[in-house]
Amino acid sequence: MLARVNDWWAGLSDRSCSSEMNTYFGRHSMHVVLERTTWHPTQHTRQLMLILETLNIEPDRRLTAQDLAGLPLPDKAWDDEKEAA
Repeated sequence: MLARVNDWWAGLSDRSCSSEMNTYFGRHSMHVVLERTTWHPTQHTRQLMLILETLNIEPDRRLTAQDLAGLPLPDKAWDDEKEAA
């Protein structure tokens, strides 16, 4: 998969990713689409890690603070998650 992405990037003429594209969530720049396709699944991965924890299953590899650095993620994995006491 990484080779396919690298090939795509090598052939991309607009490296600013400012060209617009139609998506299911409206018309946006490629930059916005790429950012969303990074942070959105990352948020779901955080949620799946918590589900595994409730089942006493250790994830193969946990996301680290470094993995999450710079992504526009909410502080909590779930909207209704309560603060730890």
